[in-house]
Amino acid sequence: MNRTALLALILTTGAASAEVARVQGGEHPEFTRIVIEARGTGDWRFGRTEDGYELALGPEVTGYDLSQAFEKIPRDRVSGLWRDPDSGRLRLSLSCACHAIAFEFRPGIVVVDIKTGAPPESTAFEAPIDPPAKTADSTAVAGDSVPPDMSPPEVAPEATPQTTQDTAPAPDPYAETKAAVPDPALPAYDWLAIRAGQAAVPGPGGGPAIAVEPDSPLAEAATDPGLDPLRDALLRQISQGVAEGVLEIAEPGNLPGAGTAKRVEEDGVRISLGELPGIKAATVRDPDVALAASGAACPPEKTLAVQDWGLSGPPAEQLGPGRSGLLAEFDVPVEAAVLRAARLYVSLGFGAEARQFLAFLEPDDDPGRAILLALTHLIDLEPAEPNPFAGLEACDTTAALWAAVAMAAATTVSDADFGMLNKAAVARSFSALPVHLRRHLGPALVDLFLAQGDDSTARLLRDATLRAPGEAGHEVTLMDADYHLATGKEAEAGTLADTVRKENGPGREDAAITLVEAAFSGDLSIPADLPEALAAFRQDARDSTREAALTRALILGTAMAGDFVTAFATLPEAQETAADLWTLAVEGADDGIFLEQAVAAAASSPPSVKDEVALEVATRLEALGFAREALAWLGPVDAAAPEATRLLAARARLRLRDARAAISVLSGLASPEAETLRAAAILQLGDPAGAAEALDRAGDTEARDRADVWTTDWPRIAETGPDPWKAAAALVVPALADPDAEPPAGPIAQGTALVEESARARATIEALLDATAAAEAEAGP
Repeated sequence: MNRTALLALILTTGAASAEVARVQGGEHPEFTRIVIEARGTGDWRFGRTEDGYELALGPEVTGYDLSQAFEKIPRDRVSGLWRDPDSGRLRLSLSCACHAIAFEFRPGIVVVDIKTGAPPESTAFEAPIDPPAKTADSTAVAGDSVPPDMSPPEVAPEATPQTTQDTAPAPDPYAETKAAVPDPALPAYDWLAIRAGQAAVPGPGGGPAIAVEPDSPLAEAATDPGLDPLRDALLRQISQGVAEGVLEIAEPGNLPGAGTAKRVEEDGVRISLGELPGIKAATVRDPDVALAASGAACPPEKTLAVQDWGLSGPPAEQLGPGRSGLLAEFDVPVEAAVLRAARLYVSLGFGAEARQFLAFLEPDDDPGRAILLALTHLIDLEPAEPNPFAGLEACDTTAALWAAVAMAAATTVSDADFGMLNKAAVARSFSALPVHLRRHLGPALVDLFLAQGDDSTARLLRDATLRAPGEAGHEVTLMDADYHLATGKEAEAGTLADTVRKENGPGREDAAITLVEAAFSGDLSIPADLPEALAAFRQDARDSTREAALTRALILGTAMAGDFVTAFATLPEAQETAADLWTLAVEGADDGIFLEQAVAAAASSPPSVKDEVALEVATRLEALGFAREALAWLGPVDAAAPEATRLLAARARLRLRDARAAISVLSGLASPEAETLRAAAILQLGDPAGAAEALDRAGDTEARDRADVWTTDWPRIAETGPDPWKAAAALVVPALADPDAEPPAGPIAQGTALVEESARARATIEALLDATAAAEAEAGP
């Protein structure tokens, strides 16, 4: 018998003289729902009692079936349900700082929602059902009879009282949902028939068909393709409800006839084995569990819903109700109340205080308890040991957020674990946190993602933190500055950091550090008073975790202020800053402090710096005449080294008169500068002719000519050498004299010839000396 026929039978038989109401419970993320079903709800009333609430139904209700009341709900909000033997009313006792709201879902069903927090001011359910007895000085004295309309109904003893202590761990989101019975007086609406193009649909109760005009809203709604997503969503929800047994559907009237093919699917009928693509059927007893990459089940969202653990009102007003009911008789802790208080303190950001509450309870193996304990550490940005979120980085739930918080709180982060992190779930869950927790956890999370090079997720977290209304505080301002610094906006980062530094309050040390890093990455300009402030901050932070960061900031700050003496004197306390300090010193330090530190470093072991910084230091040392120290800064130089490094090494080797090493370093290089250095090395080896050839390849004809002269091959120079060396060489090469010339006859003629020849030689030599002096003057000292 389907539900429609059953309801019709009940209505035709008349009401019974007594009725037992059925009570069911359903758990939701934000409230617990109690559903009471009875035909005789009558003029029901609902109000406060000393330990909770009570519900009074009509006089026909004589008892309550509580066998399913706690089947699908825990007892963290409702601790007990029973029929009051004196008044016959349904009593609810609470185990939390909660309030209840009752309403009539439809005739015969009363719903009571129990929600955490203080009740709204306009509620009428905080007053007792029966007004208190009036005192002697009132208009009526104690003992006056209660008006008839306020008297409790006469009730018969409960027919079948039942109670249960069983609880189910998984909530039932459909416990209160019931299938509505179709009203036969309403017209049936078959959108499949309209969609198929039929001109009419069946009338109510199988009566005359109702005409549907093609352009009517009814036909448009049935055929509009824009409504297909809505229809798909409705069908999916209805199908899930049918699968879970909370809905019943009538048999379709268009099943295949006896003579039609059984494998042909009619409109509206789909027979399939397994699930359709895109549809997942699940119940609370067989849920669609989210899985991590390892296959482990992700924790239920309820165990991580920190945003739902707080109460209404300011934090100071939440503490009292949140700590109520912690101890029972003989000071025995009430587990539900202790867990409630711990969750409240976690939601407020008090992790250490929350752990004090959990210490009241005996240890057990409950995974939910382990997660809550871990949250008390992570909310304080402390490592959780053991960490229940390890391996849950890929969860598409709030577990991914707390896995990220665990990474932010850890000293080291595994690249593999960070690569598994579900960034979308982290950003989504972070945006759902209360404002104060976003501002508390945001800076650490943004730093984590910036350090891992994930600027896009860092931006999402930063934006979620900054868009919260109200004063953000120094930590959020510095988080914004760090984000600007990481994304190349040094000027904006420096402005934000300097604003915090100039204010009296927490965060000035972090602001000074950020200001130094922004200047180091930007224009190298810092306020004049910053080095002195950094020295004071560092002194206060001695032997703390902040000392290292402040020492680095002091070294770079004093260097950018021009005080390289103090910077290098402080460097032994932070050797990891040496590379950045040398980046500043190679151009900013004067020759005295530069040579003192660079030569000392070369004598021991030069610091590990970028190749370009080492090249600049070595170049400056070689130019100042410290070739050996320059080679120490360059380190081993082979054929795979950059050309600039090989050229500098060759110059240093030539300065050390190590021509063969210079030629070896230059092997394979053919640039003009390389050929010039090779020529110098060949000259050092005593081969001016080879040097002249190298200089010719370099295109330096003037140097080539000088190398030719150094060969002393005067016949060749007399023929092809440069002026004035060509004329001078001809003086010492007799073979160049005219063989047909007649020697002068007589002593006087011979003497005259010698005088003239001597004059010509003198003029040639004077021209050579003048040319040589001019060339030396152009070359400089």
